Amino acid sequence: MLSLFTILRKRLYSAGLKPGDVFLTFDDGPNLVDNVTVSLLNVLHRHDVKAGFCLVGKLIDSHPQVVRRMYHSGHLLINHTYRHRHPMRQSYRVLDGEVAACDEALSRALGIPGYRSLYFRAPYGIVTPAVRRVTRRRKMQQVLLTHYGWDTRVGPGNCKPVVDMMLSSAREKRGGLFVFHDGSLVPSLMPETTWAESPENRVWVPEAVDRIITELKAEGMRFVIPQASHQAAMETQGAAKRAA
Repeated sequence: MLSLFTILRKRLYSAGLKPGDVFLTFDDGPNLVDNVTVSLLNVLHRHDVKAGFCLVGKLIDSHPQVVRRMYHSGHLLINHTYRHRHPMRQSYRVLDGEVAACDEALSRALGIPGYRSLYFRAPYGIVTPAVRRVTRRRKMQQVLLTHYGWDTRVGPGNCKPVVDMMLSSAREKRGGLFVFHDGSLVPSLMPETTWAESPENRVWVPEAVDRIITELKAEGMRFVIPQASHQAAMETQGAAKRAA
């Protein structure tokens, strides 16, 4: 039986990291509600940290200027499908179309004809046979995790324990590959209260990331994009530009 978050790995080297390395990734964006993704990019810029953004095609089409900023700032762009539908409900053919449509949205946003993603993260972190087949055929690498903090279940008023757990995991393992959600596409399991308490309100994420970077840098950890991933992405993007 498939389990949730089959992209989770216990050891740093399984996620392409060395001791002391931290790689931050952000799912389900870009999100301009309350300017969340822009504020997040400002935090990363201030700390000179590069991260990975798992982008949803329909949101790329809505906010191409934000995606261009990510690209030109040196962040890693990761295909997260076009509509963020549950993988268990998608055949190989449907999922392959979703991945292709996301690449087409990236191509439009970046102005790079024929853009092809090298990296993929499955919606909901579920790796089905169709996911494996699509990524294998397209020669895409799945972006793994060493910790999942269930940040989609918390809002601004109760996010501190989730951030504390991420910091604890990084300290225990001396690094890690982590995910936050700057967008909100996962249906909430919590009863709706006010927007200030809603898990769909992601306004707390940039501040949390600021804290994580500040504290872990002070403890000697390095914020990186795994070198092999970054080099391969730059080479592919360069080739696409030359072919344009």
